Amino acid sequence: MAKIREYLQKKTDHNEGRDRSRDFGTLIYRHRVAVFSRVFIILAFCAGLGLLVYMQLKNQVYTGYTVLSSVEKQQYDGSVCMSFGSGFLTYSKDGISCTDAAGNALWNQTYEMQNPLVRTAGSRTAVADYNGHMIYSIDQAGKTAEIDTNLPIRELAVSESGMVAAVLEDTGITWINLYNSMGEKIAYLKTTMPKSGYPAALAVSPDGRLLAVSYVTVQGESVKSSVAFYNFSSVGQNYVDNFASGADYVDAVIPYLHFMDNGTSFAVADNRLVIYSGDQRPKSVADVLLDQEIQSIFSNDTYVGLVFLNTAGSGKYRLDLYNTSGLVEHSFCFDMEYKDIVLGKDSIIIYNESQCILAALGGKERFHGEFDKQYQLFVPIKHNRYLAVSRDSIDTIELK
Repeated sequence: MAKIREYLQKKTDHNEGRDRSRDFGTLIYRHRVAVFSRVFIILAFCAGLGLLVYMQLKNQVYTGYTVLSSVEKQQYDGSVCMSFGSGFLTYSKDGISCTDAAGNALWNQTYEMQNPLVRTAGSRTAVADYNGHMIYSIDQAGKTAEIDTNLPIRELAVSESGMVAAVLEDTGITWINLYNSMGEKIAYLKTTMPKSGYPAALAVSPDGRLLAVSYVTVQGESVKSSVAFYNFSSVGQNYVDNFASGADYVDAVIPYLHFMDNGTSFAVADNRLVIYSGDQRPKSVADVLLDQEIQSIFSNDTYVGLVFLNTAGSGKYRLDLYNTSGLVEHSFCFDMEYKDIVLGKDSIIIYNESQCILAALGGKERFHGEFDKQYQLFVPIKHNRYLAVSRDSIDTIELK
């Protein structure tokens, strides 16, 4: 009997220990759930607060500006400024230089040219003289590869990887040469008017694998454009003359080609916008017929911006933003005569030497004002700060 009581007591103690263990495990689980809940609530609150702040900044309306800093600069007659990275380029017939937003000279390349062709992509710059034979391919640090084509240069393109494509005129033949970042010729195309047409435009993909060329032919009174994509990767070696894909467009002249990224490119004709997709054999995914004359072309990684004369509603001009499916996502009408338009991720900057308009992509105008001096360049730096370059100063401006 004593042994039975002893057995039952041990069993009871064992069960109580197991129950205490279960209770302890439950407490740990509940504690973890409570901690997770508190962390989740805090993160959700921070995310909501961040979104609220972002939306307020995105839709903030400005009524003026302040010059935070100003650096003196000297600009010679005939020189041109253009945006480049976080700074700008200044070029003329005598040379080209790169300057950062603080006014520091990053690099300088001298030359003698009559009609400089300047092309940029990412941190790369290529400059050549129209009808000359020298190309200067320059990287971010200012290292220059000099390319002697030995033939007159008619057109030029550069990629972020440093690939340079050039249209060269010869007797009865037009060559398209492709050079690597070291200035070495790695490929060429031989074109003639009867066989392919004249190369009117070209573009190189950011990674340098694809070359897009627009050829124009005239047959009697009709004009035809052909867009050809050449693949210079290992995949392209399987194609004759590296020709990967292409398409013909009757009664169209295509003078503009551009890669938005390695797999997305577009062509603009006098009567249509064509968008291509594919990083090996690009194919047309949108062919938009246009019934108005295009005034200007702008783009970023997301949109193709076309400016038309506005025939309805308010404003002399209308900027339509097409997505990569060929659909108009945003339109913005304005009256101001413009020098340049900058498409940001969520904003539009329209400016001339004396005025500026800042608008959200949805069309809400956030700033419309006049400058106190004549600015040749006006580009965003971050948030509400901008780089403004005049003939004699480099200013950092903050909108208020």
